[in-house]
Amino acid sequence: MFNNQWCRIKRLVCDPWTAIKTALNSSNGNAKKACYIYYSIFSSDALLYRESKALRELGYQIDIVCLRRNPLEQVVRSFDGINVYCIQSRAEREKITADYFIRIGMFFIKATLFMTILALRKRYRVIHVTTPPDFMVFSAIVPKLLGARIILDIHDIGPELYMRKLNAPESRAVIKIIKYLEQISVNFSDLVITVTEIWRQKLISRSTPASKCMVLLNVPDNNIFKQLPGNRPRPRDKFALYYHGSLEEHFGVDTMLQAMPLIKQQIPGVELNIYGSGRRKTEYQQFTARAGIADCVTFHGSVPFYQLPRILAAADMGIVPTKNSVFADEALSMKSLEYISLGIPIVISATTVHTQYFNNAMVEFFKPTDAEDLAAKVIGAYNDPEKRKQLTAQSQKFIQQHGWGNYKQKYYRAIEAL
Repeated sequence: MFNNQWCRIKRLVCDPWTAIKTALNSSNGNAKKACYIYYSIFSSDALLYRESKALRELGYQIDIVCLRRNPLEQVVRSFDGINVYCIQSRAEREKITADYFIRIGMFFIKATLFMTILALRKRYRVIHVTTPPDFMVFSAIVPKLLGARIILDIHDIGPELYMRKLNAPESRAVIKIIKYLEQISVNFSDLVITVTEIWRQKLISRSTPASKCMVLLNVPDNNIFKQLPGNRPRPRDKFALYYHGSLEEHFGVDTMLQAMPLIKQQIPGVELNIYGSGRRKTEYQQFTARAGIADCVTFHGSVPFYQLPRILAAADMGIVPTKNSVFADEALSMKSLEYISLGIPIVISATTVHTQYFNNAMVEFFKPTDAEDLAAKVIGAYNDPEKRKQLTAQSQKFIQQHGWGNYKQKYYRAIEAL
């Protein structure tokens, strides 16, 4: 036990110091420099790569400060010309609320140390901080004092997210504190980005000047997620359903699993492939065994974002079963946009945000949390191959209008304006 504690203490001190030493030696004095900070695992988040790659294409030297999945993984790595500093590990989602906030606090301290020392040497022009939590933006206080422009990227809107996580009403003191942190974080930043117009309007109503806030949809990098060949070989005796993402309650994986016995009765050779991890994984696996669907449901674990297109090439349909609960009802599913970009038809819950951005010609809607309706829509799509083709064709029009190529130019203009 003593050895385990000693290893944790060594990692606590050595991980950020290893990253700092390497980053100091990697500086190119002539290049423009930008740094991205995100309490997330780099290989799990295509958005972080999408935005950092965009600035690298403008000639910036890019550093990313983030998490790694395994304590034994490398602290420092390079990916596609981007310097990645994984200053803390997060093997799994925390099951105890206190652990969640302690780890975020530790990451904040390490990121602040990293940014303080590196800013003196590198003189970053742009610091792009992705939430949650909003207060992570203050890790860039020294770069800001030295002239860096600060972007607060509200990927998950804070008060609503923690209302769900803590099962707390809006009137609770802790939610009021989180709203205050959102407000001072916005004031500290030079630009606020969020991912839907719903959240932009909500931010404007309580904390953010309209002129300071813009929307970048969660569309994936079109160089990675591009339309698959329509004539790719499909096994005649299989119908492959796919879900990838977090295995948390609000994503509705339980609804999807409850629908599978009904789907199995009507679709011979159906299989559901689930890629991802989360606190509910064991619970979902146990339900799968009890429901008698273990022969057609496979849990594969998490994979890096850049491997997803190859894996999803085997999909006949994607399932996006998000619930219409607080926060989730307004969170536009990135997996839906990845399926659409790849040309995979989807069955998706009719939440507020999904019905705002999609329509019946693009996707097959079902009632949120209604397993029978989800099963009926999957079975109907299976029996109508022509409809699946029409869904794919119509959804491609959405990508042509809202693809990353268009939003990247919007991002560039925002950076130039700073």
